[in-house]
Amino acid sequence: MILTAAFLSTLCAAVGWGADARALLKESENRHRTRSQQYAGELTVVNKDGKVRRKGWKSFREGYAGDARNLIRFTDPPEVKGVGFLSLARPGGQNPDQWLYLPSMKRERRIAAQDRDASFVGTDFNYEDMEEFDHEKYKVALQGEQSVDGHPCYVITAIPLEKGGKSVYEKKILFLRKDILYLLREDLYRKGDKEPTKRFILSDLQQIDGHWVARKMEMSDLKKGSRTTVLLKEIAFDRPVVANRFTLQNLNREGGD
Repeated sequence: MILTAAFLSTLCAAVGWGADARALLKESENRHRTRSQQYAGELTVVNKDGKVRRKGWKSFREGYAGDARNLIRFTDPPEVKGVGFLSLARPGGQNPDQWLYLPSMKRERRIAAQDRDASFVGTDFNYEDMEEFDHEKYKVALQGEQSVDGHPCYVITAIPLEKGGKSVYEKKILFLRKDILYLLREDLYRKGDKEPTKRFILSDLQQIDGHWVARKMEMSDLKKGSRTTVLLKEIAFDRPVVANRFTLQNLNREGGD
């Protein structure tokens, strides 16, 4: 469904906790929901001293947001080749179940709640950052408008709900592009911080298979001064999903999808 001009005007005028921010996020999810997505990613990690490390992975997703299942398999360099990550959504807005497979151990390791802020395989993403954003796990408020790279955006504050499971962050500020309701930026705040701890930027938007997608994603750790950039290639949506792809058995299969 497409929001009418009158409804959009109402949403723009209203500021505060309530249904307006929720309506925007629901409409965004409706527009961009896909049955599945897959891509090859090129990662570049740059630390505060300018040292550069590069990695490659393949990513597969089935479902979307609160019902998503994700599998990532690193393809290079040799020291991370075969490392796998599996994330399975749980009902009721709980934190997803997550596992990391390490070829050196020949088995998976479950990601515990206290490890959600740990670095994901040497990148600036932590394990919570690897989750699909689900607005139902947050109290949300429409705070106004701001431009990001010349695109007018709705600015929405999202505060984690207790029922959604423990979060690394105290709040997130979302910048939702007005014309297509696509997320362009997230500012991430840890408890007690007045300035964002991290910033996630999505850019180079293109339409592929009829869906908008950001071909470039960058997570910056504003305190450490490091950043991780992911460039997406070979992107495809709504392709048939291989049976048993999102299972622990497949995660443990070296060289598997």
